Amino acid sequence: MKSLIIKSIALGLITIGLWSCKKEETKVVASSGTPGTLKSSVSTLVLDKAMLNTDVITLDLTNASFGYQAGITNVLQLAVKGTDFKTPKEVALEANALSKVFKGVDFNNLLLALNLSFTENSEIEMRIKSSISSAVAPVYSNALTLSARPFPLTTWIYVPGAYQGWNPQTADSLISLTGNGEFKGVIGFTPGNLEFKITPAKKWDIAYGDAGGGKISPTAGDNFKAPAAGAFQLFVDLNKNQIEITPIVFALIGDATPKGWDGDTDMAYAHGVWTVTADLKIGEMKFRQDHKWDVNYGGSGGTAVFNGGNIKVTSGGSYTVTFDVNNLKYTLVKN
Repeated sequence: MKSLIIKSIALGLITIGLWSCKKEETKVVASSGTPGTLKSSVSTLVLDKAMLNTDVITLDLTNASFGYQAGITNVLQLAVKGTDFKTPKEVALEANALSKVFKGVDFNNLLLALNLSFTENSEIEMRIKSSISSAVAPVYSNALTLSARPFPLTTWIYVPGAYQGWNPQTADSLISLTGNGEFKGVIGFTPGNLEFKITPAKKWDIAYGDAGGGKISPTAGDNFKAPAAGAFQLFVDLNKNQIEITPIVFALIGDATPKGWDGDTDMAYAHGVWTVTADLKIGEMKFRQDHKWDVNYGGSGGTAVFNGGNIKVTSGGSYTVTFDVNNLKYTLVKN
């Protein structure tokens, strides 16, 4: 009898243990998210250079809910009104931040990235995209309408590297004609000197590095590296922290050039200027990019014009030809 009682107690304990184990296996499953909300301190914003370091707009939000306490990633999206956010500009917000204050320079860059008018207000929309993982669909807050006008602000960043002795003071630059955070320029890399970094000023206080996969690290990262020696066009988007490195060449073409209209005479690039020494004949010529007619320059009197008329050569002989595509100037100097 005593043995039977002991067995019964043991069986009861096992049953309780199994029930406890099943209870512990209950999993938390994320539900379809409930969107948060977004509010703005202003509904109209006209920016100018005097506001560069001024707080110009404050955005307040409430977090979305996904059914349990989750690490939510919030991204501010901006788009031209009426485009249904098909190609939004995005700004990742700090974790757990329920407010974002923008200085004039930063918000102006976002507006410039939308290619808005400088002379009249445009309507844009803003919303918050909230997500917890790639397995759960994101949710979007209400969309706010803002009447806004940016101002043009030409800005530069710099490319110190092995090609010029790692000196930010003398490094070639990339330019943004509207200050919208997107920069473009050409760098000529020499054999064995392919590594470089990006700095927002002509000093090493801040240097952007390679985060891999075409991404830029704003605080660290390895050196970037050009694929080979030669001229490469760099496109840097500091809004998305992305970089593209594409080979580029300008060449002479025309019946005044060694290969006529059927072939290109390539030019070499260094510090903003394309140069070549070639035997020219009486005739006409143009400069064109990447051996295609998509981007070509003609002109007269030393001024280059996009898709302009042919440049005339009135005397044959050996010439040093230069082309400054940034300032749209060219020279033909007889040797």
